[in-house]
Amino acid sequence: MDETGDRGTGPKASRFFSMAGVVVAEEHYSALSRAVIEVKGRFGVGKGKPLHWKEHVKTFDRRQFVTRELAKVPGVTINYVIFEKAAIPETAGMRGDQSTFYNYTAGLMMERLLLTAQYWPGGMRDVRVSFGHVRGFDHDKTLDYFRIKKDRGEGWARWSLLEGTPKFLAMSTNSGMQAADQYAGMLSAAMNVDRFGGYEPHHLLHVRPQIRRSSAGASTGYGFKAMTRKATLQDYPWWPSPGL
Repeated sequence: MDETGDRGTGPKASRFFSMAGVVVAEEHYSALSRAVIEVKGRFGVGKGKPLHWKEHVKTFDRRQFVTRELAKVPGVTINYVIFEKAAIPETAGMRGDQSTFYNYTAGLMMERLLLTAQYWPGGMRDVRVSFGHVRGFDHDKTLDYFRIKKDRGEGWARWSLLEGTPKFLAMSTNSGMQAADQYAGMLSAAMNVDRFGGYEPHHLLHVRPQIRRSSAGASTGYGFKAMTRKATLQDYPWWPSPGL
């Protein structure tokens, strides 16, 4: 899991705060790792350095290459959780507390990762979860929040499927988190306007088949959990009429 955007709500803050979660079947994890290694090799990124969308994937041709390589990996499911800050009520605690904002978003993502494992094609599976470490952030509070959600037993997610405790790791140690950084970058490129008033949805739309869906094929509320104003998504010129 990795994030994009900041948790601030001031005038200079990002429009969105979002998380991207990559779930990959254990038998296909080596294929995901090979894809990340291949991209790093082509871009000249050292083995001990993590692949970053903002640092290494700045141009359209590089973004196309990353998207093609990740889209080929079998057994991958993507979950997105997106907050449009303008849609957050003025009285909400997350407006004035970045820790609350992060933890609430991470909690929604955790539920989606668990639901992905619960309804995995071919049968239910356990899931191990790793988040990108956020410098200067107290992740123990996030774990406490997860424990509260688990103890309350609210919602549809089966917390019993969580194997061990979620980890908060440096990106360089985990190919899955480096892949999540790329999927988060694809989302950011599609949803944030560039300096000329345009958007770059091509990469997100290319990996659209990897986004988790309901049995009826809907991603909304499943692999694409968006807390936005009513017309925000439909106002994008690239937004698919049936939804993402």
